[in-house]
Amino acid sequence: MSASRLEAWPGRLIAAVIVVQAIFWLAIKPVLIDKPPTDFESITPVAISEAAVERPDYAALEAARFEPVEDFGAWHCCETGYRALRYHIELDEVPEQGLGLYPNINTDNLAIYVNGRFVAGEGDMTLPTIRYGALLRKIYHIQPANLHAGRNEIAFLLVRDGVPYFDYNRPIIGEYGQMTAQMRSAMFFAGEYKFMALAVIGLIALFALIVLLRSERKGESFWFFMLAASWTALSLYYVWIDRPMHGAAHMSFYFCVSLLLSLSWFCWADSWSAKPMVWPRRVAIAVFLMLAPTMVASLYFLSSGENFDRAGEILDYASIGFAIATIIRIVHGFIGSREDRYWEAAIVILLVTLLLLNAVTELTQSINMGYVGRSQPFLILGLAIAFFSRNVRLFRSQGQITALLEAQLDERTAELQLAHARQRKLVRQQAFDEERRRIMRDMHDGLGSNLMSMLLAARRGKAEPHTVAEGLQSVIDEMRLLIDSMDSVGESLSAALATFRARVEPRVREAGFAFDWMDETGGMLPAYGPRQVLQIFRILQEAVINALKHSEGSRITISVLPAADGIIITIADDGHGRLPAETGRGRGLGNMRSRAAQAGGTLSVRQSDTGLTVELALPGAHAGDEAGGHE
Repeated sequence: MSASRLEAWPGRLIAAVIVVQAIFWLAIKPVLIDKPPTDFESITPVAISEAAVERPDYAALEAARFEPVEDFGAWHCCETGYRALRYHIELDEVPEQGLGLYPNINTDNLAIYVNGRFVAGEGDMTLPTIRYGALLRKIYHIQPANLHAGRNEIAFLLVRDGVPYFDYNRPIIGEYGQMTAQMRSAMFFAGEYKFMALAVIGLIALFALIVLLRSERKGESFWFFMLAASWTALSLYYVWIDRPMHGAAHMSFYFCVSLLLSLSWFCWADSWSAKPMVWPRRVAIAVFLMLAPTMVASLYFLSSGENFDRAGEILDYASIGFAIATIIRIVHGFIGSREDRYWEAAIVILLVTLLLLNAVTELTQSINMGYVGRSQPFLILGLAIAFFSRNVRLFRSQGQITALLEAQLDERTAELQLAHARQRKLVRQQAFDEERRRIMRDMHDGLGSNLMSMLLAARRGKAEPHTVAEGLQSVIDEMRLLIDSMDSVGESLSAALATFRARVEPRVREAGFAFDWMDETGGMLPAYGPRQVLQIFRILQEAVINALKHSEGSRITISVLPAADGIIITIADDGHGRLPAETGRGRGLGNMRSRAAQAGGTLSVRQSDTGLTVELALPGAHAGDEAGGHE
């Protein structure tokens, strides 16, 4: 990738993502997802109650022992089988066209009775061979002959054979003509639109299979086919009301297909990249092969309720992980490669973001807004058009394809080999030089200074035992600091602070000091490169060593506090010592301030009657690390 392209890709990708996100949230979402306002007068149910039912017939419903429900938004858990829900409505007069009823109940199938008369149902409700008709939401028509002025009873027989939850949400009841007119759009998306979406995605899966059979890039074509196929299977789940699978089997189908969809997004993103990597896909497939049987085992062997919740948690956490990994992989694919498919990447990032949002809402038991279900045909169609257009070369002659690929391959190979050789030589030499200078500087300032002081004291006959012991302790501290700085300390500030605390706390307590550690950032720490993290680590260690040697106190307190533009780290003691003078040598204040400047922060020292406080103020992020974390 040329230097100009390296500089351009972040802006172009971000611009494409912003445009696609804006189109979705400002155009597609208001039309497809947001519920249109309604102005018809709805009827409020009263005297809500629910009960367990032994059989799916009205006689069993009448014999059931109903318990009152305070309001809607209620649910019953945690067993499958039959239940009944009952409430009443008050009518001053019977509407000429009767009433419309949108039950808004989450169940597998249902039958509706009004004033003891059967008015609607979705076929077989006998376990274990039930129909799943309630998945297709619609407005039920209650004829005027089934109603009367005054109080009317509406009762539901419900059945579940997989999900152990019956959810009772507030129904929508109104005059039939007004209600159907006002909710026409909502009912279209709840019914016919699902079949249209299934047809569109099914055709995409079919074309993806054809491309797979003729494609040169088998990896990308295979995972695009798996993506379209799994999405087709998941769409089919919501409209397939006469399934041959029941109980844990049909729930296993749902969970495994949903997990396969998340896996397919990540594997497709990796194979789609200009520089595919095999090992991430292998890891992702291994995760899938581990989690899918775990979910199935949970559904079959755990108790009712716990089985569904456990499988759901596994799916939601895995979906979140796959979604984040997919976005990272797409962005990573643009780094250092000749990648210019910004619009495809933006569409994929939007789709994966919606899947991530769906998983988060499921995990937090929030309302699922339907972002994925309603928008998926348009977004995946756009992605499919881009995918198929790139594969039009499949229909060229084999000779044309071979000649074109050979010419491109020779050109790219020569460029890459030359650039790689230069970069590798430069990076290696820079790394060797920097590491050598750092080690020599630290040995000169620390170990050399202390050893020379002890040598001069011995020659002058002033090498008293306690002086030698103190000098040797300083040398040991220097060696510890040098050894600590020779490893990476951590790729993040959070890891560095954890390492620092683990290493310094025993040292402080061995020296007879009490040790207090306070971190009020909640883990929200700035992002720094390894060079800045190393400088912060060394400042902290130098400050603690100085407190141990010079404070003559009994307690050392370290605080990590959030600030308006970053964080503040303080190292305080309760003694009366001072830092060594600003001589520019050893562990002087000037040396610590120099390290703070290299980390992008500032260092200050406050002396009071209660002790000495070293304060390191760090900004929210540091842009001066041109190494980008490649120390």
